[in-house]
Amino acid sequence: MSVLSDKINSIPNLYKAQPASEEQIINAESRLGLQFSDEFKEYLKEFGSISFYGTEWMGLNTDEFCDVISTTLEARRLYDSFPNDKFIVEDLHIDNLLIVSDSEGEVYCWQDGIIENSYPSLFDYLKVCIERGQETSID
Repeated sequence: MSVLSDKINSIPNLYKAQPASEEQIINAESRLGLQFSDEFKEYLKEFGSISFYGTEWMGLNTDEFCDVISTTLEARRLYDSFPNDKFIVEDLHIDNLLIVSDSEGEVYCWQDGIIENSYPSLFDYLKVCIERGQETSID
């Protein structure tokens, strides 16, 4: 297992969907007209999609509102400025704030056409999600 997989598996009360197949990943990339990063592909192959501490990451083999294909295509329809070379990792459901990634694996905050480079990898963004969840969890 990789560092990303190990970190995800260490999250208490983690929900994970059915792992995605190579064929499903290739189909998703084709439908979106882009390539997922190696790190995101690894995540999809092991977890499909995950949810923890109120965090819901997009993926495959999950409900439509967490499906990376559906949510990314919907964002492209809704927002003229949504970049065609990015896919949604997480929808924060606050003021159109989306967490997106690219084929290189960098993770960005996107809001109303403004992209900020926030995290160099999915693993780095995962650490922030875990910290955010632990700060807001009720004991």
